[in-house]
Amino acid sequence: MKESSDSPETGLLVVPIERGDPDELETWSLVLSAVGIPHVIDLEQGLLLVAAADARAAADHIRAFREENRDWPPPPYQPPPGPAAGDPPTLLAMGSLAVFYLLTGPWTPGNPWFLIGAIDSRAILEQHQWWRLVTALTLHADPVHLLGNCLIGGLMVHLLCRALGHGTGWLLLITTGATGNFLNIAFRGQEHYSVGFSTAVFAAIGCFSSLQAGTGRRNMIRQLLVSVGAGAALLAMLGTSGERTDLGAHLFGFLSGLAAGALVRPSGLLGLAADRNLQGMLFLLAQAVVVGCWLLAWRLGNPP
Repeated sequence: MKESSDSPETGLLVVPIERGDPDELETWSLVLSAVGIPHVIDLEQGLLLVAAADARAAADHIRAFREENRDWPPPPYQPPPGPAAGDPPTLLAMGSLAVFYLLTGPWTPGNPWFLIGAIDSRAILEQHQWWRLVTALTLHADPVHLLGNCLIGGLMVHLLCRALGHGTGWLLLITTGATGNFLNIAFRGQEHYSVGFSTAVFAAIGCFSSLQAGTGRRNMIRQLLVSVGAGAALLAMLGTSGERTDLGAHLFGFLSGLAAGALVRPSGLLGLAADRNLQGMLFLLAQAVVVGCWLLAWRLGNPP
């Protein structure tokens, strides 16, 4: 028999209140020690004993501890099973960004692709050139900018598409990326120019944070804080360094992803991830949105 440091006085009647393995008994012992209730651990019988006068209070404290720690730690997010979630065309989609860069070239003065497709706050808000919110996602300032987005972005896009399906995932990326770009210029209150896929990358990180927070029904506040904290840590590590880093775009992309992820689970979109035909059509729709925005840019766009 193992006694705790504050065991019941010798001669008092003790009663069992919990039965379990040694690890569980040690946990209950810590709970009772924290509230100052004397107790005894009987390892041979697998029992936790307290004085009869303390039995009700001890049981209440252990019950409260169990309720507070139910579903903790939260299980890791598992993408829904299904053939469509297994092999999203990430390499093809991200590789298209690199191929497109060969066509557009870097951001240089007078480059027509950037004049009509980059984020330009005045052109968007005053001239209503809304296509720029999408076309800017496909432009990159230089090879280093492109490489970073393809490597880091490729991983996040692949994981998101495995969870949601590649069609749903890409539509979500374009929508949240464009939303992040809009919020970034709307809240700045000054002229702003930017390009890059990273807004959508951080939207994917935000979406994962929301999905992880929804893996259990209990302790939702704790799960939300942990999940959002992890996403914010990634934002801090990956999205704030570099002289030309657009922190506002990364932040608003992350927030847009958080909001979108919170809507995904109750909307039932997770259940559509395994439908190959549907995901294929949604993926083509996502690409059509990008192509359509570029067609508008070349037809209606004009340098500011």
